[in-house]
Amino acid sequence: MIHPSIYEQLADGSPDIGNWLFREDREVVRNRVMSEPEFQPILEQLAADGERFLGQPITELPWTLFRRVWEDGFRKTYEPVYFSRRQRLTTFGLLSWLHPERSDYQDGLLDTVWAICGEFSWCVPVHFDSPPGFRTARYSVHEQHVPDPGIGIDLFAAETAFALAEVMMLTGHSWPETIRDRVYREVHRRVFAPFLVNDFFWEHVRNNWAAVCAGSIGAAAIYLIEDKQELALVLDKALPTVQLFLEGYGEDGACLEGYMYWGYGFGFYTYFAELLSRRTNGEVDLLATPKVKAVALFQQRCFLHGRKVVNFSDSPAEADVYIGLTHEMARRFPEVQLPAYTFQDKAVYDHCGRWAPAFRNLIWFEPKTQGEEWKEASIYLADAQWMVSRVEKAEGTFCFAAKGGCNDEPHNHNDVGHFIVMAGEETFLADMGAGQYTKPYFAPATRYSFICNSALGHSVPMIDGVSQQAGAAYKATVRQADITADDDRFVVELQDAYAIPGLQKLERSWTWRKNSGLPRLELEDHYVFLEQAGAALTERFICQVQPRVAEAGRVELVGAGFKLVLSYDEALMEPFVEPLAFLNHFGQEKLYYALDMRVRVTDDLDRRLHFEFYFEGLE
Repeated sequence: MIHPSIYEQLADGSPDIGNWLFREDREVVRNRVMSEPEFQPILEQLAADGERFLGQPITELPWTLFRRVWEDGFRKTYEPVYFSRRQRLTTFGLLSWLHPERSDYQDGLLDTVWAICGEFSWCVPVHFDSPPGFRTARYSVHEQHVPDPGIGIDLFAAETAFALAEVMMLTGHSWPETIRDRVYREVHRRVFAPFLVNDFFWEHVRNNWAAVCAGSIGAAAIYLIEDKQELALVLDKALPTVQLFLEGYGEDGACLEGYMYWGYGFGFYTYFAELLSRRTNGEVDLLATPKVKAVALFQQRCFLHGRKVVNFSDSPAEADVYIGLTHEMARRFPEVQLPAYTFQDKAVYDHCGRWAPAFRNLIWFEPKTQGEEWKEASIYLADAQWMVSRVEKAEGTFCFAAKGGCNDEPHNHNDVGHFIVMAGEETFLADMGAGQYTKPYFAPATRYSFICNSALGHSVPMIDGVSQQAGAAYKATVRQADITADDDRFVVELQDAYAIPGLQKLERSWTWRKNSGLPRLELEDHYVFLEQAGAALTERFICQVQPRVAEAGRVELVGAGFKLVLSYDEALMEPFVEPLAFLNHFGQEKLYYALDMRVRVTDDLDRRLHFEFYFEGLE
C-alpha cells in the first residue's frame, strides 16, 4: 500500500534526473543500440523517417480540421495531422539522442517542440464535450489568470506532457533556455495546474484511461517538478487513479478491452511504475503488486499464432508484441515468454507516434536474448470467461478461442458466446475486431449500429430476428470449463444475453478435439422455450474465408493451406451466405461473410454442428 503521502518516500532530486531511465549509464545503452546488429533495421527506418521529416514543413492544425468533429463526428481529418507532429517528435527525439552531433536533427526536434507548445489544445477534438470558446466580452483587464480555452486533459494531452518532459530530460541539456522554459510553462499550464484543481472522469474509471492519463502526468511530474512538496501533491493525486486501473483486471490478468489496450494501459502503468520506483529508491514499487504478474502473462495467453491475437472487443486481429514492455516484464517474471522477434519491417512508432513505448522498445529490448514461437497451450481465464487453445501439429498450428462474459465490458461488443477458429496463418471463423473510431462509434445510442460491435457481427445465435442486447444484465453463465490432454470443453448458458420472453434456456457447448488427427470443433446449442413451436432460429457464423455450400449437409471454407468443413443435419438447417463489409480501426475496408444456418423446423431444439479441418483438396 502507498503511504498517505508519498513525500517521505521521495528521494532527493538528482542533478541528472534523466539517468533514472536506465539501469546503467545512458551512453552504454546508446552505444549498444547503435552497435548491435539486431537494432540496425529499426535504425535505418528511423533515419529514413528523419530525412523525410527534414524535407517537409510541419503541417498546420487549422480551424477547418478542428471543427469537423462536431460537424460530422469524423476523426480522420484532424487526428492524422495531430499525430504526424507526435511522429516527428518521436523521430527527432530518438535521432537527437542517438546522433547528438547532428545539428539538423536537433533543429528538427526543437521546431517540433515549439510547434507542439503552440497548439490550441493537446487534446484531440473528439474528447471535448462541445467546442471550447472564449468569453471575450466578459473578461476584465484586471483579471490575472484568464482561463485557457484549451484546458482539458485527455489521453493525448497527458501523453504529450510525458513525451515532452522525457525528451527534454534525455536531450535537453543543449536546448536554448527559451525552449526549455516554454516546455515547463506549457506542461504546468495545460496539465499540472488543471489536474490539481479539477476532478476528471478518468480518475474514477478502471480502464486504460486511468493508467495513461494519471501515469503520464505522474511521469512528467517526476521529470519536471524539483520541489518535493509540489511533486508529492501531483503524485498523491495520481497514484489512486493508477492503482484503480489495476483494479479493472481480474485475478486472471485478462484485458477485456482487447490486446491493443493491454499494451497501451499496462504499458503506461509500467512506464510510470519504473520511474516512481527510481524516484523513491525502490520504496514504492507498483510492479510488486501480486496481480501484476497475471497481467504481464496476458500477452502470451492472448496470442494465437504469429501476429494473430484473440481480438475480442476493440482489438485488431493482428498485432506486433510490445517488445520493450515484454522484455521488462520477463526480467521481473521468468514465466513471461519472450517471443521470436526482430526489428525487420517493424515500425519505429505506432500510428499515433507515441514516444514512451517507442523509446522503451530500444532501451528495454535485450538483443542477445533468444525468443521463441508461441508455445502450445490451453488456457481458461476465469474472470474474463475466455477459453483459448493453441495446438501444434506437424501440419501447422490450430487455434480456438471462445468467450462468455457480459455485454457491458470496456470497449464492449455484444458478443457473449462468440468464438474464433484458425489454422496456420488463416482465420476461418473470425472476430471482426475494432471498427474505425468516430464520435458515433462511442455514442451509446449509435455504437451498436456498427456491424463489428453488434451481435449481428459475431458468431452467436439469433432468435425470432432478435440479437443480443447491450448492458451488464446481458451475460453468460459458465457451466463447465475443462481442459484435458485430448479435449477442451467449454459450456455456457446464453439466455440472459437475449431479451426474449419465453426463452428459458440457451446452452452453448464447445468441444475442441485436439488429438484425433487434425483438430476439430463440435458445437452444440440447446434451446428451451415456454412454448416449443414458433421460434425462428438462426445460427450465425462470421467467416473471414468465403463459405461455399458444397452439398446438402456440408459447407466448405477453403483457405490457402487448409479447408474447414462444416457438417450439419440438412433436415434441420439451411445455409445462407451474406457478405459483410466494414471499415476497420485503420479506415481500411474489410470483407467478411455471415454464414447463417437457418432452422427449417422447430420441434427439435438441439443444434449440432461439426467443424473439421482438412488439408486443402485432401480428405
